[in-house]
Amino acid sequence: MIIPMLKYSFLIYHKEYVPFLEKLQELGVLHIIEKNKDVDENIKISLYQISEINKALKFLSKRNQEETPEKSDMDGLGMVETIKNLTDEINLIEQEQMSLSKDIQKALPWGDFDQNLQEKFAEKHIYLKYFVCSEKKFNPDWKEKYPIEIVNTIDGFTYILALQHGANPIDIDAEEVKLPDLKLSELLEKDKSNKERLEEIEKTFDEYAIKYQENLKETRQKLQEKTDFELAINHTEKQAEEKVMLLEGWIPVETKEDLEKMLEERNVYFISSQPAEGDNVPIKLKNNNFSKLFEPIGDLFSLPDYKELDLTPFFAPFFMLFFGFCVGDTGYGLLILIATLIFRRKANPKLKPMLTLASYLGAATIIMGFISGTFFGIELVNVETYPLKQIILDPLKLFWLSIAIGGLQIFYGMFIKAANQIKQGGFKYGLSTIGWILMVISGAISIVFPMMDIVLPKIIINGLFIISGALILIFSNPDINVFASIGSGVYDAYNMITGIFGDLLSYIRLFALGISSAILGLVFNQIAAQFLGGSFFSYIPFIIILLIGHGLNIFLASLGAFVHPLRLTFVEFYKNAGFVGGGKQYKPFSK
Repeated sequence: MIIPMLKYSFLIYHKEYVPFLEKLQELGVLHIIEKNKDVDENIKISLYQISEINKALKFLSKRNQEETPEKSDMDGLGMVETIKNLTDEINLIEQEQMSLSKDIQKALPWGDFDQNLQEKFAEKHIYLKYFVCSEKKFNPDWKEKYPIEIVNTIDGFTYILALQHGANPIDIDAEEVKLPDLKLSELLEKDKSNKERLEEIEKTFDEYAIKYQENLKETRQKLQEKTDFELAINHTEKQAEEKVMLLEGWIPVETKEDLEKMLEERNVYFISSQPAEGDNVPIKLKNNNFSKLFEPIGDLFSLPDYKELDLTPFFAPFFMLFFGFCVGDTGYGLLILIATLIFRRKANPKLKPMLTLASYLGAATIIMGFISGTFFGIELVNVETYPLKQIILDPLKLFWLSIAIGGLQIFYGMFIKAANQIKQGGFKYGLSTIGWILMVISGAISIVFPMMDIVLPKIIINGLFIISGALILIFSNPDINVFASIGSGVYDAYNMITGIFGDLLSYIRLFALGISSAILGLVFNQIAAQFLGGSFFSYIPFIIILLIGHGLNIFLASLGAFVHPLRLTFVEFYKNAGFVGGGKQYKPFSK
């Protein structure tokens, strides 16, 4: 659910404003309304510093840490600068290493040639020339014609050193090469030195990861508090020749007493009011322990608008069911459930909710695996001793089940849409959607009741269709006249009917992903079984193929089982529930 908000406006004498802000920040409940989009240089610098600290923390958090991070008195911003300098040094060394590696490869066939020797020869107008050609292409007659010597022959190539006297060129069918300025031993020494320096920097970073992460976090927190304080001043309106300060913001209703107690103690004049039409009210969600786990999934799309319903508790059970349907293997579900429960015990507190969510998804996979009758690719219906054969559905029934679940979610979404419309505009704004709900119920009755040998008078069925049609057409748009609303209703009806059929077909992907996962598991089992023989060693490839195959299948199935339910939630369900979104997250001015 969305927590109700109240708008507060404060008028404070300018000399008392800074102490007031300090107390307000300490209380930490007011979401300040942004009035001035432009910020001064000090704020920009602080925001940049926070960004750089975040980069440094992200970098250090990836280091392998065997010890618990310590606290240090090191200046946080100074540490950021040190990390940047060391990172720049690494980049320079790596670039140098790329060039160095090429020079070493070029110098290796020639050995440790001293470039000073070349300079001494040049003084006497004798020039050292270096050539390379394929071993087959080398002509022994070149030795008789020119002062040349074979230095090396490697991998089918011949490396030739020639002495050129004066301006007389060495005319042989070989490629002339230029050796690096440094001799091979110097290049290798430089390479060794660079690698040692890189290793030294890496160890330094590992040390920093242990010693300075907590310090960086504290520095970031102080900077953030300072920046928030400056932004609060930036969004303050100066009144009465800058003698009075006007600040506005939003608070959750549940914090009203704490805020007003502080205001009364400081004798601050304030006005509180309910959100008005057009106000951009910040969103704070409050759900039960189960639904709260799915809030990050909803945030991937958008927060709800303040006036509409929070759809998190409504899509949460469906998302869990969809995930289980897509993976559809009891064995995979058990593996996911056990792994997440084990990792959750020692996981970072921030990761625990995600692992708890994964545990629920694993449990849903186990249940849907019982229904689809699959255990690590094994078809349980063929296992004679399996006791739950009666609940296993064949592929055709699973196909229709996926469509039935889709129809249920779409129908469920219509109820939510009607509730949203009534909540936002009034009862008449929800009548058109109520008409569609009645139309679906009427259609279901006209089809299902005869199959159950239940006969209703035609006047009842026809009456339901007429009433639902009238609601759909007349109240399609309550803000315009009846005839225009009917015209709008006819157009909306066409879009609605074609849209619902398209939406229903989208839910077939649940069946398709579940079947593909089961088939892949079965195939990997069959491939692995082919390696089984009479010897003990035949079990080695058998186990390897099972581990790799099922590991890959779990990864692909889980990925598809997350992505496709996201699409069904954000496209089909949100559309039929009339979700608007675009809400802004509640961010209190706090320490």
